[in-house]
This record gives sequence, C-alpha cells and structure tokens, in this order.
Amino acid sequence: MNTRTSRAGPRGFSLVELMVGMTLGLIAAAAAGAAFLAAHAAYLAATDRVLIEERGQRALAIVAALLRQSGWPGEPSPGSNGAGLPVVSGADNCGQPAMAAVPACAKAAVGQSDALLLRFSGSGLPSAPAQPDDTMTDCSGYPVAARLAGVAGAAGAEPTAGHVAENLLYVAAGADGVPQLLCRYPSRRNGLIDGSGWTSGALVRGVESLQVRYGLDLDQDGWPERFEPASAIPALGVDAWQRVVAVQVAIAVRGDRPGSATPVRASGADPLAPAGTAPGDLPPAAAAQSGTARRVFAATVRLRNAPRCEETLC
Repeated sequence: MNTRTSRAGPRGFSLVELMVGMTLGLIAAAAAGAAFLAAHAAYLAATDRVLIEERGQRALAIVAALLRQSGWPGEPSPGSNGAGLPVVSGADNCGQPAMAAVPACAKAAVGQSDALLLRFSGSGLPSAPAQPDDTMTDCSGYPVAARLAGVAGAAGAEPTAGHVAENLLYVAAGADGVPQLLCRYPSRRNGLIDGSGWTSGALVRGVESLQVRYGLDLDQDGWPERFEPASAIPALGVDAWQRVVAVQVAIAVRGDRPGSATPVRASGADPLAPAGTAPGDLPPAAAAQSGTARRVFAATVRLRNAPRCEETLC
C-alpha cells in the first residue's frame, strides 16, 4: 500500500486550467446572452408586426364602413337646406381640415395625408325617428338616428343637406408626436346628436398617411372609368363629386419599435404600387422612422347608395 498517495488530498486546478475554464464559461455565457437578446428582439419585432396588422385592419375597416354608409338614405329632397352637397368629397395633403362643402385645409398635412369627408343619415325608431335603432353608427361608435334630436322638422335644422351626420377623416400628430387617424363628428348630448358643433377624436395610432382617390362614373354606366385625386375633381365640372361611385384608399401604418423593419426592404412606400393609384400616392417614410416596421393597407370600396347623378343624369 502506497501511504504517500493515500495521505495526499484532492489535487487543485492549475492556473492554466482555471483560466481555460473561465474563458470557456465566459464564451458560453456570451453565447447564451446573444441568443437571448436575438430571441427577445425577434419577439419584439413580431409583436410590432402584429400591432401593425391590427392597426391597419382596424383603420381600413373604419374607413370602408363609413364609405358604405355615405349617402344613406340617399340624396335629400330638392327643398332641403344645402341640397346638392356631395356625400363623398375630400382634399389632398390637407392639414387642420375644416367642415365645408368640400374639406377646407389650413396647412399641409402630416405625411401628405388626404382628408375624406362623408355625409349620411341614420336609422331611427319607427315611433321616434330622433331615437337611433342602433343599426347605423358614425366614426365615434355612437348610433345615428334618422333625424336630429329635438329639432326634427324645423326649417334649416339639418345643415348637412338632409343628412344627419358628417364624418371628416384626417391624419394629425398626437401630443407625443406620433401620427394617428382622427375623425371629426357631430357633438352629442345624452348620446344624441344635438346639432351644436363638432368633436374630434383619435381612431387609430401609428397611421402615417392616408391617401384617397375617387372613382368617377363619366358615362353613366354605374362603373368608374378612372380614379382621380381630390385636386383633379373640380376641373371635371361642378357635378363631378356627384359622379363618384367608388373610392380607393391606401393607409400607411407604422409600428412603435425602431429597428423592427426587415433589413432587406426599406420602410418607404411599396415599390410595386403602380402610379395613379392611392398606394402609389403614398410618400416614403420619414427619415426619423427609417428602420421602423411599416406596412401599407389598401382597398377599393364601391359606394352602396346611388349618387345624385344616377337619378338626374347630371
């Protein structure tokens, strides 16, 4: 029996072995940290894209629903106050828009965004037309009645050419500088439109630009021959807005996290969008937002309610 060997305790690590072990441990920790950061960044980018999808689909659904309601229940009678106002109109690159026959603009808009103005009425209870039956809503989410509360039948009480509601969609920056889709809608008292003025409210955050083109039925066949921006409509005649039978909408929506854009595609306007369309009118993303995920949502909506020109052949 070797007594010298049995008396010796466990041998410690040498300095070289200790340094090698520490180096391997640091490499493993760095690899784990890098993997965690990459997974976290991928998760944040994925959640940002989900947020963009939700925002874009919501904004598109709001605009499409309002367009399909425009003109309801049809053009007012010739004796109505302000008869002949278009049920759909707009203005290009319209900042701080104001209510008018066609939106009036005070300055250039955020993201060169257009303003879209829609007029429509509602649906009231058979026994009380001033009480909504909850089948028609405006951009505020409140139901719209067939008549204004408390003023039904009064001369000059309906300033929107016989239509109870006007909704004005536009883009502006919020208090934190983030652009958003807003809507101006009639003021209410006790949930009912009282005709006292207008209220503006934010609908969707992160909307960088809203572009609109209007499909004109020039030969009275019920189908649009071409889509024009709002600036081109006046040159086509005083009744040109009454010839609009479809509206093309493009909405650019951005996320909240810089660096969430894919490196292989710039976050500007869709390069495949053809010229002369609403998506083609979208400007590139602002330089400050380069690297932030951005997506374009587009749709063409046919108006359900016949314009006045289909009845009078203007």
